[in-house]
Amino acid sequence: MNKKVIVEILRRIVKKNLAENAPAPSKPKEKPDVAEPPTKAPNKPKPRRPLGNPDVKPAPKAKATMKEAEMLDKIVKRFRTTKKNG
Repeated sequence: MNKKVIVEILRRIVKKNLAENAPAPSKPKEKPDVAEPPTKAPNKPKPRRPLGNPDVKPAPKAKATMKEAEMLDKIVKRFRTTKKNG
């Protein structure tokens, strides 16, 4: 017999014995279930608020009882006081 043939036979015998006596393959490890936090609701655009109430009438900016001459007097008086101070 040739030396190469004897080495090949020995390798087969050793592999066979190792395979028979080897421990059983372990099961693949399973990852534990990870608890995911509840997701937030998707970002929904907020509804636009209505621009004004058609049933409401705006209040007048100036008193209706004041006459034009009285308004001018108040404006002139205010202007003169700021002119003296400044």
